[in-house]
Amino acid sequence: MEKQQLQELGFSEGEAEIYLALLKHGKTNVMQIAKITGRHRTHIYDTIEKLKEKGLVSETIIDNKKFLIALSPENILNYIKEKEETAKKLVKDLKNLEAKEKEIEVETFKGLAGLKAVFRDILKEKKDYVGYGEGARFQKLLPEFFEQFQGQAKTLKIGLRLILKKGVNVPSRKGLEVKHLDYISPSTTFIYGDKVLIIIWEPFPTAIKITDKQTADSYNGYFNLLWKLAKK
Repeated sequence: MEKQQLQELGFSEGEAEIYLALLKHGKTNVMQIAKITGRHRTHIYDTIEKLKEKGLVSETIIDNKKFLIALSPENILNYIKEKEETAKKLVKDLKNLEAKEKEIEVETFKGLAGLKAVFRDILKEKKDYVGYGEGARFQKLLPEFFEQFQGQAKTLKIGLRLILKKGVNVPSRKGLEVKHLDYISPSTTFIYGDKVLIIIWEPFPTAIKITDKQTADSYNGYFNLLWKLAKK
């Protein structure tokens, strides 16, 4: 019964058998353990070392003879606690290795107030970004806010590469680079950080913000392809 329970706690069959033999017979040498258990002495020596590591067996010398002593069974609890602490640390380390799949976050913003919110988010990112679209609608719908946005982008040194329809221009500023294509989508798309912002201007301004690195990387790849085709 005890042997089986020890094995359930992670002891090998030999460890359980030898530890129980030492508990029952007190100070014992390897020869005696071999007779009690029927196990080979080489196996007993190896097993004794493992039991020592678990803090369950010690040695003593009497009349120049080495004897083995089983330590208190309470040390089993200490061994289990150490294993538990090791397991907790392992779980923590494994969680850091675990691939974290984030859900794609999609938000919708409507009206002029919604447009202001998404453009403020671009400033909040404080990173260079890219965009493409048919026309320069931003400054027409929100002229005062557009000037504020341009000023803050300049102060924060946020660069922008922008692709517009041929014949459409926007006010120049430091950090802004513009190219043109004969045809481009009537909606406007910006890619910044791990976010993609798609603005549908008509009939009612609506912005869709997608937060997802994989999606942003995909749109960046598409933008870079268009950038190579576009002309200054």
